[in-house]
Amino acid sequence: MKKIVILTDQICKIGGITSLIYLKANYWVTQDHHEVHVITTEQEGKKPYYPMNSEVQLHDLDVNYHRYSSYFSPKNLIKIFKNLFRLQSKLRKIKPDIIIVANHIPVTFFFPLLITKAKILKEFHFSKFYLSRRKKTLFRRFESYLESKFDFLVVLNPEERAFYQYDNVVTISNPIQVDREIEPVYTDRKKIAMAAGRISGVKRFDVLIDIWAQFIEKEKDWKLEIYGDGEKEDVDFLKQKIESLKLSDYVEIKGSTNTIQDKMRSYGLYLMTSAAECFPMVLLEAQSCGLPIISYDCPTGPRNIISHNQNGVLVEMDNQELFVEELMDMTTNESRKIQLAKNGFVNAKKYTLDAIMTIWDHEIINKKEIR
Repeated sequence: MKKIVILTDQICKIGGITSLIYLKANYWVTQDHHEVHVITTEQEGKKPYYPMNSEVQLHDLDVNYHRYSSYFSPKNLIKIFKNLFRLQSKLRKIKPDIIIVANHIPVTFFFPLLITKAKILKEFHFSKFYLSRRKKTLFRRFESYLESKFDFLVVLNPEERAFYQYDNVVTISNPIQVDREIEPVYTDRKKIAMAAGRISGVKRFDVLIDIWAQFIEKEKDWKLEIYGDGEKEDVDFLKQKIESLKLSDYVEIKGSTNTIQDKMRSYGLYLMTSAAECFPMVLLEAQSCGLPIISYDCPTGPRNIISHNQNGVLVEMDNQELFVEELMDMTTNESRKIQLAKNGFVNAKKYTLDAIMTIWDHEIINKKEIR
């Protein structure tokens, strides 16, 4: 049995990282019988968004960073010292074997100061594609130096692996929960297309709305639903766009939901127009539910999940005309839509929880020779 500590900011909001922590923590305590602790910095007394097994031990350090300021701003610097002190105290009591930094949080910058015998691992859930093309500043060199000091860096696809020039990098994809035996129903689905994710600039739901406005000029039987939460100004911007384009009957912002897969099993299409995605779990979830996908070929995640015209459709970045053409074809060519969905279900089965967690066990948790 190993003692595993997972560090994150919070697990009270919907999101891919929250979902991953839920899946892995519950698996490790129920299947592998490890001792798992999830340590947050700003849970604010709220319950976990996803139901954690009672054996998973939850701790909140009550640091509560100012989220709209730099971590190195004066009002956050004092909180970093508080974070370090309180985290060190917890680790002293837990005595973990492995510490997982689950997302980009301040501990990323001060982990070398922690007094622990644990192996420390950093997960990367964002693409470094665009960042790798920028000039390397002094701060970026500092970040790179820190990355080289982790015992493990976990990236989500082979393409991302190339952005890290160290020997401590391991590629482990995200897992999903999928029933291998129950195949989805592919016919007689609702004429509803959907998209999901945190409402923020990188997801570019505004671009999707523009595309939908062009599509709906030719096909008015379909509706688009966007699921997710975000800052009020971001949500309001999308709602205003919908109104200005007179799309209120055709597009709806639905907010977050914990029954997303129920909708995926009955809706007709999943759409993605993000600027960048590292390894979007939502695409695998769509495939596992028999939901065909049209996605921009953004760096770097979609093309590491979708094989174009085999288990989904990849559209050249920012080619709205082609995206609309694919929409028209997918909504009228039922046989193509069904074949892509069937192939997608086969693809999703490669990323089952058991399969991915076995890789975690061999490459990280019980790796015999650790650097």
